[in-house]
Amino acid sequence: MLTLVVYDISDNGVRTKLANYLKSKGFTRIQRSAFIGDPPPTLLKDVLRVIQRQIDHSRDIVHVFPVTEYTLRYMKAYGKPLADIRAAREAVEVIG
Repeated sequence: MLTLVVYDISDNGVRTKLANYLKSKGFTRIQRSAFIGDPPPTLLKDVLRVIQRQIDHSRDIVHVFPVTEYTLRYMKAYGKPLADIRAAREAVEVIG
C-alpha cells in the first residue's frame, strides 16, 4: 500500500539518517520532511521498527499514513514540489 511518512525531527544527524534510510528503501522525497513509497508489508514493518528506534520520543514526531488510490487521485498540490507524487507512484511500481 502506498505510504506517506512525514516527520519533525530536531536532531540534524537523526533527520539525515532517517531520510537516507527511507530513500534506500525506495521512498521518494516529496517535501523536505515527507516521503512517499509503496513498500511491501514486511518492508513497512522494518521501516516502522527503524523509525521507532531512531527518534527521540520526547521531542520528535513521525506520522505514517496509508494513502489510497482515491486519495492520490484527488489530492491537490500547490507550488513547486520536490517530486510529483503520481510519478513517484509509477516509479515505485516499476522498482517493486
